[in-house]
Amino acid sequence: MRKTVMMMLISAVFLGATIASGQAEIYKYQKDGVWTYTDTPPADMPTDSQVMPETGGRRPTSLEGRPLLTGYPARTPIEKATTATVAVQSPLGFGSGFFVTGDGYLITNKHVIRTTDTTTAQSEDHFKDTADRFDQIEKQLAEEARRLKNFESRLNKLKRSADAEPHPQRKQAYLEDYRENLKTHRKWAEDFRKRQRTFEAEKRRFQDNRASYDYYKVVADLSQSFSIFLADNQQHYVRLVAVSERYDLALLKLDGYRVPTLTPGDARRMIQGDPLYAIGSPAKLKNSVTSGVFSGFEGGFVQTDTRIYPGNSGGPLVNKDGSVVGINTFKKLTHKFEGLGFAIPIQTALREFDAYLNAP
Repeated sequence: MRKTVMMMLISAVFLGATIASGQAEIYKYQKDGVWTYTDTPPADMPTDSQVMPETGGRRPTSLEGRPLLTGYPARTPIEKATTATVAVQSPLGFGSGFFVTGDGYLITNKHVIRTTDTTTAQSEDHFKDTADRFDQIEKQLAEEARRLKNFESRLNKLKRSADAEPHPQRKQAYLEDYRENLKTHRKWAEDFRKRQRTFEAEKRRFQDNRASYDYYKVVADLSQSFSIFLADNQQHYVRLVAVSERYDLALLKLDGYRVPTLTPGDARRMIQGDPLYAIGSPAKLKNSVTSGVFSGFEGGFVQTDTRIYPGNSGGPLVNKDGSVVGINTFKKLTHKFEGLGFAIPIQTALREFDAYLNAP
């Protein structure tokens, strides 16, 4: 009974009721063991569905505002899921997110909009390793410059010896030796200066990147609004509502619009081998879809072999019906194969942000 009530609450959060004034009729039906509430009955709604004229005190989802993506083509459940998925731009770069209520609440990863202890540690390790390599190269160049200077000193000594040699044949031999060594020195010196200029340019670029990272880290951690890009390339601005302390999750809000949403699925009902699809914006490619299967659970995460690329973070992991079962979060790489993807179960996100999504 408790499980059934929870599924009813989750469905209500996502679909809500169309409220202009008073309360609209809500249709309740059960499909594949999951209770769903909707104010727009689908064509294949079961015949034993029920009409619920009251919302039962639940927070009505305000659908006032201009509708978005109403004419966007969606031929399959997966394509329909892409309409509720957005690209999220923050000072840290691009990630993904998806709408969970018709009045504009959307979920993404915390690391898409904020630096985290993990990402900060990874960045600092990268900067330290790079700085150490620059120090090593700088020492190697300094040693090479010393050897080049010694070569030049020996070359000058050879020239003085040739100039001071009174015997014509020995003088000629000294001069030929000097000319050959001079060619070697000039070629070496030219190559050295070229590599030194390249090194200095790379070092300045590294220092600039380090400074930019420190700046954008501060900006990102203070930012309260972010850009999103919809499936039809429209750009809008969203505000930060909440950041999870326990999970890699953040809740954002687009105000003033009606938006398409994703229906939550239950990962606990999946069996190994069930098809899954990751939707996101890798390399700024909006609404890119990769496919795989459900591999199991690992440490509270949904594990899949679906390819999750940089930019997929925060996007939905959906099943064949287009229902969201998880939030794409990270990918574990190995030296022997492409990697495993992990997603936070959608129920975890709904519980984490329940106070906002179900506020009266």
